Amino acid sequence: MSHWVVHARAGFEARHALTTYKGEVEASHLHDWQVEVRIGADTLGPEGYALDFHEVRQILVEALAPLHETDLNTDPDISRSSPTAERVAEVLAERLTPQYEAIGGRLLSLSVWEGPDNQVDLILE
Repeated sequence: MSHWVVHARAGFEARHALTTYKGEVEASHLHDWQVEVRIGADTLGPEGYALDFHEVRQILVEALAPLHETDLNTDPDISRSSPTAERVAEVLAERLTPQYEAIGGRLLSLSVWEGPDNQVDLILE
Protein backbone atom coordinates (compact mmCIF):
# COMPACT_ATOMS: atom_id res chain seq x y z
CA MET A 1 0.00 0.00 0.00
CA SER A 2 1.36 3.43 -0.92
CA HIS A 3 1.54 6.27 1.53
CA TRP A 4 1.01 9.74 0.10
CA VAL A 5 1.89 13.05 1.79
CA VAL A 6 0.22 16.29 0.71
CA HIS A 7 1.85 19.57 1.78
CA ALA A 8 0.22 22.96 2.20
CA ARG A 9 1.57 26.26 3.47
CA ALA A 10 -0.08 29.52 4.48
CA GLY A 11 0.78 32.51 6.62
CA PHE A 12 -0.49 35.17 8.96
CA GLU A 13 0.87 38.26 10.65
CA ALA A 14 0.62 38.55 14.42
CA ARG A 15 2.27 39.98 17.50
CA HIS A 16 3.45 38.06 20.53
CA ALA A 17 5.59 38.45 23.63
CA LEU A 18 7.04 35.51 25.48
CA THR A 19 5.88 35.62 29.08
CA THR A 20 9.27 34.43 30.28
CA TYR A 21 12.34 34.97 28.12
CA LYS A 22 15.60 34.64 29.99
CA GLY A 23 13.76 35.41 33.21
CA GLU A 24 11.86 38.47 31.96
CA VAL A 25 8.72 39.35 30.05
CA GLU A 26 9.60 39.99 26.42
CA ALA A 27 8.46 43.15 24.63
CA SER A 28 5.59 42.58 22.21
CA HIS A 29 6.75 42.36 18.61
CA LEU A 30 5.39 41.48 15.18
CA HIS A 31 6.20 38.46 12.99
CA ASP A 32 5.17 37.17 9.60
CA TRP A 33 4.36 33.59 10.61
CA GLN A 34 4.25 30.71 8.13
CA VAL A 35 2.68 27.33 8.81
CA GLU A 36 3.13 24.18 6.75
CA VAL A 37 1.17 20.99 7.23
CA ARG A 38 1.91 17.54 5.92
CA ILE A 39 -1.19 15.39 5.56
CA GLY A 40 -0.98 11.63 4.98
CA ALA A 41 -3.30 9.47 2.96
CA ASP A 42 -2.94 5.75 2.29
CA THR A 43 -4.82 5.49 -0.98
CA LEU A 44 -5.64 7.46 -4.09
CA GLY A 45 -9.22 8.48 -4.72
CA PRO A 46 -11.20 7.69 -7.86
CA GLU A 47 -9.79 10.76 -9.63
CA GLY A 48 -6.20 9.63 -9.03
CA TYR A 49 -5.12 11.93 -6.19
CA ALA A 50 -4.68 11.33 -2.48
CA LEU A 51 -6.27 14.53 -1.16
CA ASP A 52 -7.38 17.71 -2.89
CA PHE A 53 -4.53 20.27 -2.63
CA HIS A 54 -7.02 23.13 -2.58
CA GLU A 55 -9.10 21.59 0.20
CA VAL A 56 -6.02 20.82 2.32
CA ARG A 57 -4.75 24.41 1.95
CA GLN A 58 -8.20 25.96 2.50
CA ILE A 59 -8.55 24.16 5.85
CA LEU A 60 -5.19 25.63 6.88
CA VAL A 61 -6.04 29.13 5.65
CA GLU A 62 -9.33 29.09 7.57
CA ALA A 63 -7.58 27.93 10.76
CA LEU A 64 -5.04 30.76 10.51
CA ALA A 65 -7.52 33.52 9.63
CA PRO A 66 -8.60 34.22 13.25
CA LEU A 67 -4.92 34.74 14.19
CA HIS A 68 -4.17 37.29 11.47
CA GLU A 69 -3.39 40.79 12.77
CA THR A 70 -3.88 39.74 16.40
CA ASP A 71 -1.77 39.50 19.52
CA LEU A 72 -1.18 35.80 20.20
CA ASN A 73 -0.97 36.60 23.92
CA THR A 74 -4.75 37.13 23.81
CA ASP A 75 -5.66 33.84 22.10
CA PRO A 76 -7.35 31.71 24.79
CA ASP A 77 -5.53 28.52 23.80
CA ILE A 78 -2.13 29.84 22.74
CA SER A 79 -1.83 32.09 25.78
CA ARG A 80 -2.33 29.25 28.30
CA SER A 81 1.46 29.16 28.32
CA SER A 82 4.09 31.41 26.80
CA PRO A 83 3.11 31.99 23.15
CA THR A 84 6.18 30.37 21.61
CA ALA A 85 6.32 28.95 18.08
CA GLU A 86 6.12 25.53 19.74
CA ARG A 87 2.88 26.51 21.50
CA VAL A 88 1.43 27.85 18.25
CA ALA A 89 2.26 24.50 16.61
CA GLU A 90 0.60 22.52 19.42
CA VAL A 91 -2.59 24.57 19.31
CA LEU A 92 -2.86 24.51 15.53
CA ALA A 93 -2.33 20.74 15.51
CA GLU A 94 -5.20 20.34 17.99
CA ARG A 95 -7.45 22.53 15.86
CA LEU A 96 -6.51 20.98 12.51
CA THR A 97 -6.39 17.26 13.31
CA PRO A 98 -10.16 16.65 13.25
CA GLN A 99 -10.61 18.71 10.10
CA TYR A 100 -8.04 16.72 8.15
CA GLU A 101 -9.45 13.45 9.47
CA ALA A 102 -12.87 14.54 8.17
CA ILE A 103 -11.51 14.64 4.60
CA GLY A 104 -9.76 11.26 4.90
CA GLY A 105 -6.27 12.41 5.85
CA ARG A 106 -4.18 12.55 8.99
CA LEU A 107 -1.93 15.33 10.19
CA LEU A 108 1.61 13.93 10.14
CA SER A 109 3.52 17.08 11.04
CA LEU A 110 3.19 20.81 11.30
CA SER A 111 5.95 23.41 10.91
CA VAL A 112 5.81 26.97 12.19
CA TRP A 113 8.15 29.72 11.04
CA GLU A 114 8.51 32.70 13.33
CA GLY A 115 9.83 35.04 10.65
CA PRO A 116 11.82 33.81 7.65
CA ASP A 117 14.67 32.05 9.46
CA ASN A 118 13.34 30.43 12.64
CA GLN A 119 11.35 27.22 12.31
CA VAL A 120 10.02 24.55 14.64
CA ASP A 121 8.55 21.20 13.57
CA LEU A 122 5.91 19.24 15.47
CA ILE A 123 6.03 15.60 14.35
CA LEU A 124 2.81 13.72 15.09
CA GLU A 125 3.46 10.36 13.47
